[in-house]
This record gives sequence, structure tokens and C-alpha cells, in this order.
Amino acid sequence: MAVLDGLTWMIAGLALAAGALVFVSSLTLLVRHREVSARLSLLFTPEREYGTLTETALVLLERLGRRIEGTRVNRELRQLALRAGFFQPSSVYVFVALRYGVALAIGLVIVLARSDGGVPAVADILYGVFFGYLFYRYVLIALGVYADRRANTIRRELPPVLDIMLMALDAGVSVDQCMRYVAGVVRRTAPVTGKVLRRHIADIDAGMPYDAALDRLGQRLGLDEGQDLAATIKQALFQGGELSTTLRRFSVDLSDKRMGMAREQVGRKAPQLTLVMILFFMPVLLIVLAGPAVVTLQGALEVAGEQIGKRGNAP
Repeated sequence: MAVLDGLTWMIAGLALAAGALVFVSSLTLLVRHREVSARLSLLFTPEREYGTLTETALVLLERLGRRIEGTRVNRELRQLALRAGFFQPSSVYVFVALRYGVALAIGLVIVLARSDGGVPAVADILYGVFFGYLFYRYVLIALGVYADRRANTIRRELPPVLDIMLMALDAGVSVDQCMRYVAGVVRRTAPVTGKVLRRHIADIDAGMPYDAALDRLGQRLGLDEGQDLAATIKQALFQGGELSTTLRRFSVDLSDKRMGMAREQVGRKAPQLTLVMILFFMPVLLIVLAGPAVVTLQGALEVAGEQIGKRGNAP
């Protein structure tokens, strides 16, 4: 009996040790899994906040947008959101949900404000539908304006970014090292372009092929010059050739294009200034020039009227 009791305690101790070992190893794997998940989350979605009220609201809006839009999303809307800097696939559905939800809320507010708590009339409902649809269309226009402003910002930032890339390439570094260096250097001088470059580096670190990463880089830049830049780097990597010479020509062409756009904008300002001068300066100038003559003529007419009145009253 004593031998059996000792054997039982030995088996129980071994089982307890094995269980503790499995628990510790499982806990280590769980911690490592959470660390990998956190790194991947920061890698692909660095701006999102997890486990917060904002994240919960975004998830609900994404689900609502998927129900409204369905499995197929308008390609133009997706391209517009990408040009505006919203790279996450869920951002399109969040935009759709916010667009419909806010338009509906504005329509209801208009109807309730006009009805004063009573039964809304047909005119009140029509007013609500009109203003809701107006906001529905205005949001898309505002997104397009924001996308154009972002494209103009990137267009202004590309020449100095290309200059830094040329200096790095002339120093003898590879294209990948050049992209990494530029992404870290232009963090403050070119924040929008630097953000796109850092996402490109994140794609490369995640194992994405260089051709797909460069294609995505051109899409994220959101303008023709950015796609040309990505195509130039891609051609130099896969078909050979000297990248620095091509980039130098591309930088010169981009600077010339910016100068041409600046001249075009200056040329458009001249007719606008002429219209402003006609509307605001010409009336003042006419008053200054014709004012004394009008006052003199008015005085002469008053004197003539007094003389005529005196002659009429004379016996």
C-alpha cells in the first residue's frame, strides 16, 4: 500500500508538472500571438485605435455601409476615397454609412423644425427631402475637393522628395535603401508624401512583391505624376537602366509642369482682377470724376429755378 501511495503521488506530481509546463508554454504562445497581432495591426492600420469607443463606432458604421452598398462598391467612389488618402478598405463603407445617415438626420431635423411638433405637411417633407439630398450630393463634392487639395499638396512635395532621392542614389545606395531613407527624412518637410512612402515600406516589410508594392504606391499617391514615378522605379528595378538619370529628367519635367500650372493660374487671375476692378473701382472713379460736375449742375439748376420763381412772382 505504501508503494502504491508513493507511486500515486509521483504520477500526480508528474501530471501536475506536465500541466504547469503546458500552461506556461501556452501562455507564452498566447503572449507571442498577441504581440504579432499588435505588430500587424500597427503595420497595416497604424491610425486605428483598438478597443475604444471610436473603434466600435467605426465597426458598426462599416457593417451598416456594407448592408447599404452591398458586396460591390462604386469604383469611382473607391478611387476617390483612395485619392483623398483613405487607404483602408473599410473607409468606403464608413463613408457610405455616414453619408446616408447624416443626410437622413438632416432631412428629419428640417421636417421636425418646420412642423413645430405637429403633423408635417407635404411641403415640410419636400423641404426635408430636398435638403437631405442636397447634403447627400455635397458630401461627395466635398470629398472630391479634399482629394484635389491632397493631390496638389503631393504635387508640391514631389520635387524636393525627388531631389533627396537623387542625392541618396548618387551616394551609391540601392533603391530599397533610398526609399527607406527618404521615407524617414521627409517626415516633416513632406508629410503627405512621406506617409505614403512609409506605407510602401510597410508593404515591403510585410512580404509584398516589389511590383505590387510599387503599383500600390502609385495608386496611393493619387495623381498621374505619382503613377509615373512608381512606373519609372518599377521599370528600373525589373528591366534595368540607370534610375538616377531617369529620375532627374522626371524631376525637371515635374518642375516645368508646376511652373506651367503656376503661369496658367496667374493668367487666370488677370481677368478676375479686371472684373473686380470693374465692379468695385469703376463706380468710385465715376463718382470722383462726375461728382463735382453733378454738384455744380445741381447748384446751377437751383439758382435758375430761384430766378424763374422770382420773375414769376414779379407784378
